[in-house]
Amino acid sequence: MKKGIITVALVLLYGLIYYLWLPTVSLFYLDGIFFIGIGVVFLVLIALIWKMEDFDDLFTIVVTFVISLLVLILLFGLCWLFSSALFHANTMYNQIGEIQEKDFKEDLLEVDVSQIPVVDIPLAEKLADKKLGEELALGSQMEVGKFTNKQSVNGKLVYIAPLEHRGFLKWLNNQSGTKGFVEISATNANDVNLIQKLDDKPITLKYTHSAFFNSDLKRHLRFNGYASIGLTEYSFELNDEGYPYWVVTTYKNTTLFGNPEATGVVICDPQTGSTQWYSIEDTPSWVDIIQPESFIINQIKHYGKYVHGFWNFSDRDKLSMTEHITTVYNEGSCYYYTGLSSVGRDNGTIGFILVNTRTKESKLYRMVGATEEAAMSSAEGKVQNMGYKATTPIPLNVSGIATYFCTLKDSEGLVKSYALLSIEDYSIVETGSTVSEAKRAYINAINNSGKSVDFDSNLGDFSITGTISRIGSNIENGSTYYYMIINNDMSKLFIASYTISDELPVTSVGDQVTVTYVDESATGSINLNSFDNIGISN
Repeated sequence: MKKGIITVALVLLYGLIYYLWLPTVSLFYLDGIFFIGIGVVFLVLIALIWKMEDFDDLFTIVVTFVISLLVLILLFGLCWLFSSALFHANTMYNQIGEIQEKDFKEDLLEVDVSQIPVVDIPLAEKLADKKLGEELALGSQMEVGKFTNKQSVNGKLVYIAPLEHRGFLKWLNNQSGTKGFVEISATNANDVNLIQKLDDKPITLKYTHSAFFNSDLKRHLRFNGYASIGLTEYSFELNDEGYPYWVVTTYKNTTLFGNPEATGVVICDPQTGSTQWYSIEDTPSWVDIIQPESFIINQIKHYGKYVHGFWNFSDRDKLSMTEHITTVYNEGSCYYYTGLSSVGRDNGTIGFILVNTRTKESKLYRMVGATEEAAMSSAEGKVQNMGYKATTPIPLNVSGIATYFCTLKDSEGLVKSYALLSIEDYSIVETGSTVSEAKRAYINAINNSGKSVDFDSNLGDFSITGTISRIGSNIENGSTYYYMIINNDMSKLFIASYTISDELPVTSVGDQVTVTYVDESATGSINLNSFDNIGISN
């Protein structure tokens, strides 16, 4: 009778371990090896118990249990060792795939000022908490969940986070699910929305990280066909119609039990629980991220570290990834961005790398410049009297100039200013209370630096000749800017720094002028590259 009770207890304990841990039940994953190993240990114990005549030989059971655990730990260690770079350095070096070298000016499009992301995740969290706090009844039951990377929804950059339960008791009162999600514009801190209905139907998120028992998202997936499949990177994303889904990356290991590689995604409806797996090639276009950030970080590090194999103690040709990684958008595609430095160089880069977050297509832009950390310090130095802190910079193409952009925040985490810095010479840095103001000051600083500014020929260099219809000036941060309308075209407001031409201060309405600028199709505020008053002889 006692043997049967102990056997049942061990079986129930093993089941409880799985229910709480939810490992990958497969011999091709380390957590699966360990879980299955625990099962083998339990079987050995059960066999010993049933073999014994009585329970006097408890010492034998304890010793057998300890030895079994030590064997299991040794096996686990061997699995890790034989999956390491000691045996797989070349595979790990090549895992990132072919890295294409590209020209920055030709490959990165200039970003519209209005589309530059000025909100980061910490600020998004503050804005979301404030929004939820306005809903007293809702805020007492639920909280804002984790924001993942910004995503593009029909061309709009946003941060998305589900509402989560505040605890077990709150979940008991709302087992049907949480009531909606938060959407925050990445380009406008005032655009914060709590979405609770779609097509006049209430949103009820039943399957979330904060739900319990079989409503827990990972447990739901494990119990619905994904028990033996590697799962990671749980992202909350919206489809093109604005409906929320969980997007979970599936993966397999490439070197025995290490160096995972994404194989596709499971898309789960958080309201109904329905799931569908897609390969990387067949994943719906609205899914922005398939490749987990942690996978890409490791693969970039391995690419730089194992360039000449494992035994390269002289560090010959080694590259190191800079401290920061973020996401950027170019031509509608999302990329991970980070800088690359030669080993031993702390403040300088040999270029930066973009890795497509869906396909893992990688591009290297060789460019000697500043690391993100150095750029952040330079931006903070510009406003050191204010004590602002810079956010992780992102690379931009500003009229063909390789540029870092970052926001500057106060001690409360609120954006107070914006900074633009030259990647190649981070001593050229300008700030402004608006992005447009910072951009004008930055281009003015480039012109005043004495450097030859090679505006991108790929973007074009367009010229018009016409009559000044209106002209005025304004002083921003100690620099004078001239604003003009030509040929009564009210769709284009041309802006020129006083450094472009000595003729600007004496130009009046009715004068004939020739101006050049970058983008022929641009409307709104347009920065001029050159200005010539035809009536004034040089």
